[in-house]
Amino acid sequence: MTCTTFLQRSRQEYLPSPFIYILICILLLPALLFSQQRDDFLRPFFGYYDSQSLTNAIGRATVASGQVIPGRSSNPANLGMHRFHYIQTGFQHGSFKGPDVDKSHTQFGGIYAIMPIKVYQGSLVYGFGIRKDIDFTDASQVISEKGGIYATELGVSVEISKNLFVGGEFQYLSGTDKLTTTEMDSSSYLNPKYRGFNLSFGFVHRLSSIVQIGASVQSPTFMWVDEKLTTWHNDSPYQSIEETREYLLRRPLTFHLGSAVLYKYFNFFYELEWTDWQDLEFSSDEYYESDIAEINKEIEDELRPVITNHIGTALHPPWLPVHIYAGYQYMPVQYTGAYTSNKRESLSFGSSYMLSQQFSIHSSYTRYYWKYSGNEEHYGMFVFGVSLHY
Repeated sequence: MTCTTFLQRSRQEYLPSPFIYILICILLLPALLFSQQRDDFLRPFFGYYDSQSLTNAIGRATVASGQVIPGRSSNPANLGMHRFHYIQTGFQHGSFKGPDVDKSHTQFGGIYAIMPIKVYQGSLVYGFGIRKDIDFTDASQVISEKGGIYATELGVSVEISKNLFVGGEFQYLSGTDKLTTTEMDSSSYLNPKYRGFNLSFGFVHRLSSIVQIGASVQSPTFMWVDEKLTTWHNDSPYQSIEETREYLLRRPLTFHLGSAVLYKYFNFFYELEWTDWQDLEFSSDEYYESDIAEINKEIEDELRPVITNHIGTALHPPWLPVHIYAGYQYMPVQYTGAYTSNKRESLSFGSSYMLSQQFSIHSSYTRYYWKYSGNEEHYGMFVFGVSLHY
Protein backbone atom coordinates (compact mmCIF):
# COMPACT_ATOMS: atom_id res chain seq x y z
CA MET A 1 0.00 0.00 0.00
CA THR A 2 1.55 3.33 -1.09
CA CYS A 3 0.57 7.01 -0.99
CA THR A 4 1.21 8.89 -4.25
CA THR A 5 0.94 12.51 -5.33
CA PHE A 6 -0.07 13.40 -8.87
CA LEU A 7 1.94 16.47 -9.89
CA GLN A 8 1.90 16.18 -13.69
CA ARG A 9 -0.01 19.36 -14.42
CA SER A 10 0.47 22.27 -16.84
CA ARG A 11 1.59 24.69 -14.09
CA GLN A 12 3.20 24.56 -10.65
CA GLU A 13 0.72 23.63 -7.88
CA TYR A 14 0.78 24.44 -4.20
CA LEU A 15 2.12 21.52 -2.20
CA PRO A 16 0.52 20.86 1.20
CA SER A 17 2.67 20.49 4.25
CA PRO A 18 3.93 16.98 5.11
CA PHE A 19 1.61 16.93 8.13
CA ILE A 20 -1.49 17.45 5.98
CA TYR A 21 -0.34 14.80 3.51
CA ILE A 22 0.25 12.27 6.29
CA LEU A 23 -3.14 13.10 7.79
CA ILE A 24 -4.87 12.36 4.46
CA CYS A 25 -3.15 8.96 4.31
CA ILE A 26 -4.16 8.14 7.88
CA LEU A 27 -7.79 9.02 7.21
CA LEU A 28 -7.96 6.81 4.11
CA LEU A 29 -6.02 3.80 5.38
CA PRO A 30 -8.90 2.30 7.41
CA ALA A 31 -11.19 2.43 4.38
CA LEU A 32 -8.64 0.48 2.38
CA LEU A 33 -7.89 -2.06 5.05
CA PHE A 34 -11.55 -3.01 5.45
CA SER A 35 -12.73 -2.44 1.89
CA GLN A 36 -12.68 -6.10 0.84
CA GLN A 37 -16.36 -7.04 0.78
CA ARG A 38 -18.47 -9.89 -0.47
CA ASP A 39 -19.56 -7.77 -3.47
CA ASP A 40 -15.95 -7.81 -4.69
CA PHE A 41 -16.01 -11.60 -4.82
CA LEU A 42 -19.30 -11.75 -6.75
CA ARG A 43 -18.34 -9.04 -9.25
CA PRO A 44 -16.66 -11.30 -11.87
CA PHE A 45 -19.59 -13.76 -11.76
CA PHE A 46 -22.63 -11.49 -11.48
CA GLY A 47 -23.62 -9.25 -14.39
CA TYR A 48 -25.67 -9.27 -17.57
CA TYR A 49 -25.02 -12.47 -19.43
CA ASP A 50 -24.08 -13.53 -22.93
CA SER A 51 -23.99 -11.71 -26.25
CA GLN A 52 -25.52 -14.31 -28.59
CA SER A 53 -28.87 -13.21 -29.95
CA LEU A 54 -30.70 -16.55 -30.22
CA THR A 55 -29.40 -17.78 -26.86
CA ASN A 56 -30.71 -14.60 -25.23
CA ALA A 57 -33.95 -14.73 -27.20
CA ILE A 58 -35.08 -17.93 -25.46
CA GLY A 59 -34.02 -16.80 -21.99
CA ARG A 60 -30.78 -18.85 -22.09
CA ALA A 61 -32.80 -22.08 -21.75
CA THR A 62 -30.29 -23.96 -23.91
CA VAL A 63 -29.27 -27.07 -21.97
CA ALA A 64 -31.41 -29.28 -24.26
CA SER A 65 -31.89 -26.94 -27.22
CA GLY A 66 -30.05 -29.28 -29.59
CA GLN A 67 -29.84 -28.19 -33.21
CA VAL A 68 -32.65 -25.61 -32.93
CA ILE A 69 -30.48 -22.89 -31.36
CA PRO A 70 -27.06 -22.78 -33.08
CA GLY A 71 -24.08 -21.32 -31.32
CA ARG A 72 -22.65 -21.77 -27.86
CA SER A 73 -25.03 -23.13 -25.18
CA SER A 74 -24.88 -24.14 -21.51
CA ASN A 75 -24.41 -27.76 -22.64
CA PRO A 76 -21.55 -28.61 -25.04
CA ALA A 77 -23.30 -31.87 -26.00
CA ASN A 78 -25.71 -29.84 -28.16
CA LEU A 79 -22.90 -29.41 -30.68
CA GLY A 80 -23.21 -33.05 -31.73
CA MET A 81 -26.68 -32.49 -33.19
CA HIS A 82 -25.48 -29.97 -35.81
CA ARG A 83 -24.88 -31.35 -39.28
CA PHE A 84 -23.81 -28.16 -41.10
CA HIS A 85 -20.93 -25.73 -40.79
CA TYR A 86 -21.99 -22.54 -39.06
CA ILE A 87 -20.37 -19.17 -38.32
CA GLN A 88 -22.06 -16.31 -36.49
CA THR A 89 -20.98 -12.89 -35.33
CA GLY A 90 -22.74 -9.91 -33.83
CA PHE A 91 -22.75 -6.65 -31.93
CA GLN A 92 -24.26 -5.79 -28.58
CA HIS A 93 -25.86 -2.54 -27.38
CA GLY A 94 -26.46 -2.25 -23.63
CA SER A 95 -28.42 0.43 -21.79
CA PHE A 96 -28.74 0.86 -18.02
CA LYS A 97 -31.52 3.04 -16.62
CA GLY A 98 -32.27 3.96 -13.02
CA PRO A 99 -33.42 6.97 -11.02
CA ASP A 100 -31.86 10.00 -12.75
CA VAL A 101 -29.31 7.72 -14.50
CA ASP A 102 -29.08 6.70 -18.15
CA LYS A 103 -25.96 4.93 -19.47
CA SER A 104 -25.40 3.01 -22.72
CA HIS A 105 -22.64 1.52 -24.88
CA THR A 106 -22.15 -0.50 -28.08
CA GLN A 107 -19.46 -3.13 -28.56
CA PHE A 108 -18.42 -6.28 -30.39
CA GLY A 109 -20.37 -9.29 -29.16
CA GLY A 110 -18.12 -12.03 -30.48
CA ILE A 111 -17.76 -14.72 -33.13
CA TYR A 112 -18.55 -18.44 -32.87
CA ALA A 113 -18.15 -21.34 -35.33
CA ILE A 114 -19.48 -24.91 -35.48
CA MET A 115 -17.53 -27.46 -37.52
CA PRO A 116 -18.86 -31.02 -38.09
CA ILE A 117 -16.26 -33.65 -38.98
CA LYS A 118 -17.15 -36.54 -41.28
CA VAL A 119 -17.05 -39.84 -39.42
CA TYR A 120 -18.05 -43.37 -40.31
CA GLN A 121 -20.83 -43.55 -37.71
CA GLY A 122 -22.55 -41.06 -35.40
CA SER A 123 -21.19 -37.52 -35.27
CA LEU A 124 -18.13 -35.54 -34.27
CA VAL A 125 -18.57 -31.78 -34.01
CA TYR A 126 -16.30 -28.97 -32.79
CA GLY A 127 -17.35 -25.53 -31.62
CA PHE A 128 -15.01 -22.61 -30.93
CA GLY A 129 -15.01 -18.83 -30.67
CA ILE A 130 -14.74 -15.76 -28.49
CA ARG A 131 -17.69 -13.82 -27.11
CA LYS A 132 -18.72 -11.28 -24.49
CA ASP A 133 -19.76 -13.48 -21.57
CA ILE A 134 -20.61 -10.93 -18.84
CA ASP A 135 -21.31 -7.18 -19.02
CA PHE A 136 -20.71 -5.14 -15.84
CA THR A 137 -22.52 -1.94 -16.88
CA ASP A 138 -24.06 -0.28 -13.81
CA ALA A 139 -24.77 3.23 -12.61
CA SER A 140 -26.35 5.34 -9.89
CA GLN A 141 -25.94 8.84 -8.52
CA VAL A 142 -22.72 7.77 -6.77
CA ILE A 143 -21.51 4.78 -8.84
CA SER A 144 -20.43 4.40 -12.45
CA GLU A 145 -19.30 0.97 -13.68
CA LYS A 146 -18.35 -0.44 -17.04
CA GLY A 147 -16.38 -3.42 -18.27
CA GLY A 148 -16.88 -7.09 -18.84
CA ILE A 149 -15.43 -10.54 -19.32
CA TYR A 150 -14.81 -12.30 -22.65
CA ALA A 151 -14.78 -16.08 -22.97
CA THR A 152 -12.51 -17.88 -25.43
CA GLU A 153 -13.87 -21.42 -25.78
CA LEU A 154 -13.35 -24.74 -27.47
CA GLY A 155 -15.95 -27.52 -27.30
CA VAL A 156 -16.43 -30.97 -28.82
CA SER A 157 -19.34 -33.40 -28.92
CA VAL A 158 -19.80 -36.97 -30.15
CA GLU A 159 -22.78 -39.25 -30.62
CA ILE A 160 -21.77 -42.25 -28.54
CA SER A 161 -24.93 -44.21 -29.40
CA LYS A 162 -28.02 -43.48 -31.43
CA ASN A 163 -29.67 -40.24 -30.19
CA LEU A 164 -27.30 -39.92 -27.21
CA PHE A 165 -24.73 -37.12 -27.39
CA VAL A 166 -22.00 -36.21 -24.92
CA GLY A 167 -19.68 -33.23 -25.00
CA GLY A 168 -17.07 -31.17 -23.21
CA GLU A 169 -15.82 -27.60 -23.36
CA PHE A 170 -12.88 -25.53 -22.14
CA GLN A 171 -13.27 -21.80 -21.42
CA TYR A 172 -10.57 -19.20 -20.88
CA LEU A 173 -11.93 -16.03 -19.28
CA SER A 174 -10.38 -12.57 -19.29
CA GLY A 175 -11.55 -9.02 -18.77
CA THR A 176 -11.51 -5.85 -16.71
CA ASP A 177 -13.88 -3.70 -14.69
CA LYS A 178 -13.85 0.05 -14.01
CA LEU A 179 -15.86 1.11 -10.98
CA THR A 180 -15.90 4.76 -9.85
CA THR A 181 -17.61 5.69 -6.58
CA THR A 182 -18.19 9.32 -5.59
CA GLU A 183 -19.26 9.98 -2.00
CA MET A 184 -19.80 13.31 -0.24
CA ASP A 185 -16.26 13.54 1.18
CA SER A 186 -14.22 11.01 -0.78
CA SER A 187 -14.09 9.07 -4.03
CA SER A 188 -12.54 5.82 -5.23
CA TYR A 189 -11.64 4.06 -8.44
CA LEU A 190 -11.57 0.26 -8.48
CA ASN A 191 -9.91 -1.41 -11.48
CA PRO A 192 -9.69 -5.23 -11.23
CA LYS A 193 -8.29 -7.37 -14.04
CA TYR A 194 -9.55 -10.94 -14.39
CA ARG A 195 -8.23 -14.14 -15.90
CA GLY A 196 -9.49 -17.65 -15.31
CA PHE A 197 -10.77 -20.90 -16.75
CA ASN A 198 -13.34 -23.67 -16.32
CA LEU A 199 -14.52 -26.92 -17.89
CA SER A 200 -18.03 -28.11 -18.78
CA PHE A 201 -19.40 -31.59 -19.52
CA GLY A 202 -22.88 -32.71 -20.49
CA PHE A 203 -25.21 -34.96 -22.42
CA VAL A 204 -28.32 -34.63 -24.58
CA HIS A 205 -30.67 -37.55 -25.18
CA ARG A 206 -33.35 -37.51 -27.86
CA LEU A 207 -36.17 -39.51 -26.29
CA SER A 208 -38.48 -39.23 -29.31
CA SER A 209 -38.90 -37.17 -32.45
CA ILE A 210 -40.26 -34.26 -30.38
CA VAL A 211 -38.79 -34.63 -26.85
CA GLN A 212 -35.20 -34.40 -25.74
CA ILE A 213 -33.56 -33.94 -22.34
CA GLY A 214 -30.17 -32.62 -21.36
CA ALA A 215 -27.92 -31.97 -18.39
CA SER A 216 -24.50 -30.45 -17.88
CA VAL A 217 -22.13 -29.48 -15.10
CA GLN A 218 -19.71 -26.56 -15.13
CA SER A 219 -16.65 -27.28 -13.02
CA PRO A 220 -15.50 -24.73 -10.44
CA THR A 221 -14.19 -21.60 -12.17
CA PHE A 222 -10.76 -20.45 -11.03
CA MET A 223 -10.47 -16.67 -11.38
CA TRP A 224 -7.24 -14.79 -10.67
CA VAL A 225 -7.87 -11.15 -9.75
CA ASP A 226 -5.28 -8.37 -9.99
CA GLU A 227 -7.01 -5.43 -8.35
CA LYS A 228 -6.01 -1.78 -8.04
CA LEU A 229 -7.90 0.60 -5.73
CA THR A 230 -7.29 4.36 -5.76
CA THR A 231 -8.94 6.53 -3.09
CA TRP A 232 -8.84 10.29 -2.54
CA HIS A 233 -10.60 13.08 -0.66
CA ASN A 234 -12.72 15.29 -2.88
CA ASP A 235 -11.08 18.39 -1.43
CA SER A 236 -7.65 17.07 -2.48
CA PRO A 237 -8.16 15.22 -5.78
CA TYR A 238 -4.41 15.22 -6.51
CA GLN A 239 -3.58 13.48 -3.24
CA SER A 240 -4.45 9.80 -3.32
CA ILE A 241 -3.79 6.43 -1.80
CA GLU A 242 -3.28 3.41 -4.04
CA GLU A 243 -3.56 -0.20 -3.03
CA THR A 244 -2.99 -3.29 -5.15
CA ARG A 245 -4.27 -6.74 -4.26
CA GLU A 246 -3.97 -10.13 -5.85
CA TYR A 247 -6.20 -13.02 -4.93
CA LEU A 248 -7.82 -16.17 -6.30
CA LEU A 249 -11.55 -16.90 -6.38
CA ARG A 250 -12.98 -20.37 -6.88
CA ARG A 251 -16.54 -20.11 -8.17
CA PRO A 252 -18.71 -23.10 -7.16
CA LEU A 253 -19.67 -25.68 -9.75
CA THR A 254 -23.01 -25.20 -11.49
CA PHE A 255 -25.56 -27.82 -12.56
CA HIS A 256 -27.87 -27.38 -15.57
CA LEU A 257 -30.89 -29.63 -16.17
CA GLY A 258 -33.73 -29.28 -18.64
CA SER A 259 -35.72 -30.45 -21.63
CA ALA A 260 -37.11 -29.34 -24.96
CA VAL A 261 -40.36 -30.11 -26.78
CA LEU A 262 -39.83 -29.67 -30.51
CA TYR A 263 -42.96 -29.64 -32.64
CA LYS A 264 -42.70 -28.70 -36.30
CA TYR A 265 -43.95 -25.14 -35.88
CA PHE A 266 -43.52 -24.58 -32.14
CA ASN A 267 -40.72 -25.33 -29.63
CA PHE A 268 -40.63 -25.09 -25.85
CA PHE A 269 -37.41 -25.00 -23.78
CA TYR A 270 -36.82 -25.19 -20.03
CA GLU A 271 -33.61 -25.10 -17.99
CA LEU A 272 -32.96 -25.20 -14.26
CA GLU A 273 -29.60 -23.83 -13.10
CA TRP A 274 -28.33 -24.51 -9.56
CA THR A 275 -25.28 -23.03 -7.82
CA ASP A 276 -24.33 -23.27 -4.14
CA TRP A 277 -22.73 -19.85 -3.59
CA GLN A 278 -21.82 -20.76 -0.01
CA ASP A 279 -19.05 -22.80 -1.60
CA LEU A 280 -17.39 -19.71 -3.10
CA GLU A 281 -13.78 -19.70 -1.87
CA PHE A 282 -11.23 -16.90 -1.46
CA SER A 283 -7.46 -17.38 -1.18
CA SER A 284 -4.39 -15.14 -1.39
CA ASP A 285 -0.71 -15.07 -0.51
CA GLU A 286 -1.05 -11.40 0.55
CA TYR A 287 -3.45 -12.01 3.45
CA TYR A 288 -2.95 -13.56 6.88
CA GLU A 289 -4.44 -17.00 7.30
CA SER A 290 -6.80 -15.65 9.96
CA ASP A 291 -8.08 -12.99 7.54
CA ILE A 292 -8.65 -15.58 4.82
CA ALA A 293 -10.55 -17.78 7.24
CA GLU A 294 -12.71 -14.83 8.34
CA ILE A 295 -13.49 -13.84 4.75
CA ASN A 296 -14.50 -17.39 3.82
CA LYS A 297 -16.67 -17.64 6.93
CA GLU A 298 -18.45 -14.42 5.97
CA ILE A 299 -19.04 -15.85 2.49
CA GLU A 300 -20.49 -19.04 3.97
CA ASP A 301 -22.72 -17.11 6.38
CA GLU A 302 -24.08 -14.50 3.96
CA LEU A 303 -24.33 -16.29 0.61
CA ARG A 304 -26.72 -19.09 -0.22
CA PRO A 305 -27.62 -21.65 -2.91
CA VAL A 306 -29.80 -20.29 -5.70
CA ILE A 307 -31.92 -21.83 -8.44
CA THR A 308 -32.31 -19.88 -11.67
CA ASN A 309 -35.17 -20.77 -14.01
CA HIS A 310 -34.93 -20.26 -17.77
CA ILE A 311 -37.97 -20.62 -20.05
CA GLY A 312 -38.02 -20.16 -23.81
CA THR A 313 -40.26 -20.62 -26.85
CA ALA A 314 -39.76 -20.58 -30.61
CA LEU A 315 -42.37 -20.17 -33.34
CA HIS A 316 -41.74 -21.21 -36.95
CA PRO A 317 -44.58 -19.93 -39.18
CA PRO A 318 -44.83 -22.20 -42.26
CA TRP A 319 -45.79 -19.29 -44.52
CA LEU A 320 -42.87 -17.01 -43.60
CA PRO A 321 -39.03 -17.37 -43.73
CA VAL A 322 -38.93 -15.95 -40.18
CA HIS A 323 -38.45 -17.59 -36.78
CA ILE A 324 -39.80 -15.83 -33.69
CA TYR A 325 -38.47 -16.36 -30.13
CA ALA A 326 -39.37 -15.33 -26.59
CA GLY A 327 -37.92 -16.10 -23.15
CA TYR A 328 -38.09 -15.45 -19.42
CA GLN A 329 -35.54 -15.77 -16.60
CA TYR A 330 -36.08 -15.80 -12.83
CA MET A 331 -32.73 -15.05 -11.19
CA PRO A 332 -32.53 -14.91 -7.38
CA VAL A 333 -29.63 -12.83 -6.08
CA GLN A 334 -26.97 -14.78 -4.20
CA TYR A 335 -27.17 -12.63 -1.06
CA THR A 336 -29.72 -10.58 0.82
CA GLY A 337 -29.53 -6.82 1.00
CA ALA A 338 -31.06 -3.87 -0.77
CA TYR A 339 -32.58 -5.99 -3.56
CA THR A 340 -36.35 -6.17 -2.93
CA SER A 341 -37.56 -9.78 -2.89
CA ASN A 342 -33.95 -10.83 -3.53
CA LYS A 343 -34.39 -11.43 -7.26
CA ARG A 344 -33.86 -10.21 -10.79
CA GLU A 345 -36.02 -11.14 -13.76
CA SER A 346 -35.74 -10.75 -17.50
CA LEU A 347 -37.96 -10.88 -20.56
CA SER A 348 -36.53 -11.42 -24.03
CA PHE A 349 -37.72 -11.45 -27.61
CA GLY A 350 -35.97 -12.23 -30.87
CA SER A 351 -36.24 -13.24 -34.49
CA SER A 352 -34.17 -14.62 -37.33
CA TYR A 353 -34.66 -14.17 -41.06
CA MET A 354 -33.22 -16.27 -43.87
CA LEU A 355 -31.71 -14.03 -46.55
CA SER A 356 -30.70 -17.09 -48.59
CA GLN A 357 -29.84 -20.72 -48.05
CA GLN A 358 -26.44 -19.65 -46.70
CA PHE A 359 -27.07 -16.35 -44.89
CA SER A 360 -29.40 -15.25 -42.14
CA ILE A 361 -29.73 -12.26 -39.84
CA HIS A 362 -30.95 -12.46 -36.27
CA SER A 363 -31.55 -10.14 -33.35
CA SER A 364 -32.82 -10.18 -29.78
CA TYR A 365 -33.72 -7.78 -27.01
CA THR A 366 -33.44 -8.73 -23.33
CA ARG A 367 -34.73 -6.53 -20.52
CA TYR A 368 -33.42 -7.22 -17.00
CA TYR A 369 -35.46 -5.57 -14.26
CA TRP A 370 -35.39 -5.35 -10.46
CA LYS A 371 -35.71 -2.96 -7.52
CA TYR A 372 -32.76 -1.54 -5.60
CA SER A 373 -33.34 0.42 -2.38
CA GLY A 374 -36.99 0.70 -3.38
CA ASN A 375 -36.21 2.18 -6.82
CA GLU A 376 -36.94 0.43 -10.09
CA GLU A 377 -33.95 -0.15 -12.35
CA HIS A 378 -33.49 -2.05 -15.57
CA TYR A 379 -30.87 -2.99 -18.14
CA GLY A 380 -31.67 -3.58 -21.80
CA MET A 381 -29.45 -5.62 -24.11
CA PHE A 382 -29.97 -5.53 -27.88
CA VAL A 383 -27.94 -7.98 -29.97
CA PHE A 384 -27.76 -8.04 -33.75
CA GLY A 385 -25.95 -10.77 -35.63
CA VAL A 386 -25.25 -12.35 -39.02
CA SER A 387 -24.79 -16.07 -39.69
CA LEU A 388 -23.29 -18.14 -42.46
CA HIS A 389 -24.35 -21.79 -42.69
CA TYR A 390 -23.25 -24.26 -45.34
